[in-house]
Amino acid sequence: MTRFHQWRRAAAARLTREDGAVTVEFVLIFPLFMVVFLLAVDTGIAKMRQVFLDRAIDISIREVRLGRVSEQSSLAELICQRTSMLPDCTTNITVEMQPISTNGFDGLDDPFKCVNREKQITPAVAFKPGAGGQAQELMLIRVCVVVDPFIRMTKSLAGISLNETGELVLIGRSVFVNEPRV
Repeated sequence: MTRFHQWRRAAAARLTREDGAVTVEFVLIFPLFMVVFLLAVDTGIAKMRQVFLDRAIDISIREVRLGRVSEQSSLAELICQRTSMLPDCTTNITVEMQPISTNGFDGLDDPFKCVNREKQITPAVAFKPGAGGQAQELMLIRVCVVVDPFIRMTKSLAGISLNETGELVLIGRSVFVNEPRV
């Protein structure tokens, strides 16, 4: 037998072997499975952060309605104290409170003002609990918190709302009626 025939037989034997078939399937399917799994985890964490923020806002608004909070910084701290899911919350939160006119519901379409951590900008926002002292005044509270997502590829694959720098933007709203203080 010539060398060529020996080489051909050895090549044919290698091509028909099935030793690595499972490994090839694993290498092709495992990364896809991990991407889906990690996206599910990241989406779950993002939604859980949103729920915790909404709950903290609701509890804190009760304090505002009772007249125990009179300035923006203390309301932001109150919201941050009531949620453990938002890392570095006090520096990444903006709180806005404004009265809403029940005639035309003006101010509801205004854009949110969130912290820009890349440029280190904290926007000036309105905070007027009991502004004008009018009883039965409808008040809108908007809260924006910027946090890092668990995984950076969430924006392109899961469609979660991230800003232009890839940070997760959590927005919470609440409305209450300003009761007269006695």
